Amino acid sequence: MIKKQHAVIACAVLVLVGGLYYILGGDSASTRQPVSEAGSTITDKLSYSGSSIIEEHDGKRSWELSAETIEVDPNTKNTTLKNITGTFYRDDGSKIVVTAPQGSIDGTTRDIVLDSQVKAVAEDGATFTAPTVRFNNAEKRYYGTGGIRVTRDGTVLTGDQLESDANMEKIKVSGHAHIIQGGKAQ
Repeated sequence: MIKKQHAVIACAVLVLVGGLYYILGGDSASTRQPVSEAGSTITDKLSYSGSSIIEEHDGKRSWELSAETIEVDPNTKNTTLKNITGTFYRDDGSKIVVTAPQGSIDGTTRDIVLDSQVKAVAEDGATFTAPTVRFNNAEKRYYGTGGIRVTRDGTVLTGDQLESDANMEKIKVSGHAHIIQGGKAQ
């Protein structure tokens, strides 16, 4: 009989201690995080404010993009940028400064797509505008689409599409292409 009383008291104490642990901050079901399974993916994006992304090759800076906000998908490494100012470095050491309201960087290829009215100005005074510009990082080439305009040394090129080398020296314009000698930069 005494053994039964001790067993009942021990069970009651265990239930009481377990209940207090549960109520006063133990690992409750409502605060428990599910255990991630092998191969599961992270769904939250990493977000940065006022940061820059820099690409270098052989110790030489290729380009730098600064943005008001940068979001990175940790699964794909794709990056979304807002209110961008970019600097692309030419072989001769001069720069091309690009601005765009938004853009993205492919996490695999490192290709850059800028859109929503892209504007570029080179140190030699040349200007370039297009609704969308893609920089192919492997080829080091620009591709502009949607009605492009290039102005350099009093010459204005317009068209639907543009393809250019990274230095913006060899330019091919196609689709309703026009060239105006002595035109004004706008």
